[in-house]
Amino acid sequence: MMFHRLITCFLLFLSPLPLLAANLQVQPWPAGAKAAHTIAHDDVCGGNTGGIFQHALPVLQARGLHASLGLIAGLCNEPQWQQLKQALQAGHELFNHTTSHVGMLEPGSLAPIAGWDNLKEIAQAQRLVQAKLGYTMQFVAFPSDLATPEAKAFAAAQPEILGLRAAKHLYDGSNAGLNAVDEIDPLFVKWDMYWRDGKWSRYKPANGNMLIQHAQAALESGSWSYRTMHGVADGSFESVPLAQYTEYADFLAAKVKAGELWVAPPTAVLRYAISRQQCDLQLQGKQIKVDASGPDCQRYHTALTVDLTPDADWQGQFSQQGQALASQKLANGQYRILLDPTKGDVRIQ
Repeated sequence: MMFHRLITCFLLFLSPLPLLAANLQVQPWPAGAKAAHTIAHDDVCGGNTGGIFQHALPVLQARGLHASLGLIAGLCNEPQWQQLKQALQAGHELFNHTTSHVGMLEPGSLAPIAGWDNLKEIAQAQRLVQAKLGYTMQFVAFPSDLATPEAKAFAAAQPEILGLRAAKHLYDGSNAGLNAVDEIDPLFVKWDMYWRDGKWSRYKPANGNMLIQHAQAALESGSWSYRTMHGVADGSFESVPLAQYTEYADFLAAKVKAGELWVAPPTAVLRYAISRQQCDLQLQGKQIKVDASGPDCQRYHTALTVDLTPDADWQGQFSQQGQALASQKLANGQYRILLDPTKGDVRIQ
C-alpha cells in the first residue's frame, strides 16, 4: 500500500501543473510602474523664477524627464512666451496658476481678500494662453493653494479643466501628502511644498534630500506624489539649490529607467487614474469586453496597461477595431497590452 502511494505521488509530481484560469488586471500605473510622481514649478513668468528655464528644464530634459509649469499668464512677456513654446515642444505641460496671482484668502487668518475675480483669474488666463500658444491648459493651482468653495467650483466647471491642485479654505492639513492609487480625486490632488528648512513640508532636511523623500514615499506606498516648488538657483520664493535639484533628477531618472516610477505631468496621471477607475474591462472567453459609456471614462480616456493570464489555446495576438495591438510576453507567462477603452472590445487569438 505504501509503495502504491509513493508511485501516485511521484506521478503527480511529474504531471504538468494546471494553467491558471485566464484573467485580466489593469495595472495601477503605466507599464507596471510601482508609483507615479509629478514635478511642478509654480510662478512661471513672475516671482524671479528664471532658474526654471535656465537650470531646471535643461536638467530634466538631459534625463528625459518632463515637468508641469504653472503660469501667471498675465505677467508673461514675449521672450517668455517663446520659452514656453519651446517647453511645450519638449513635452512639458502648462497649468493655470491664474492671470495675476492675486490671492483670495489671507494665508494666516483665511479672511477674504478683496479683488478676486473668477472670470479674470481663471477664464482669462485660459484664453490668453490659448491665444498666445494655441494650447489649452487642463489643470489649475490657486495662489498659495487657498481658495473659496465658490472659486473651486468655478474652475471645476470649466469644460477643459481636468483637475485642481488641492486648495484649502480651512486649515485641516488634508491638502498635503500622497494620492492613494484607488482614491485619487481629480478636484483635490494632494501635494507637498518645498521649503528649504522643511517648515511647511512633511519632509525634513535632516532626513536627506526632501525632493527625493517625497518621490520615495510614493514608491513605498504605490501612490502618486505631486511635488510643488518654485524656481531653481534663482531669486524666487524658497528657490531649490541646483545641486539638490540635480540629485533629485538623477534619482527620478534612475527609478524611471528601472521601471519602478512613472514621472508625468498631472493631467497625464489623472487621465490614467480616472480611466482605470471609470472604464470597465471584463475578460469574456476570447474577448475583452469594454464599457466606456461613463462620462468620466469618455472625458479622461487614455490607454491603459493591461496584463492578461492566458488560456492554453491563446496565441498571444490581440486586435481592436481590426487593428493589431502590440503585446509583450512577460517573464511570468502573462501578456501585456496597451488598450484604449474608447476604441471598443479587444479580440484575442
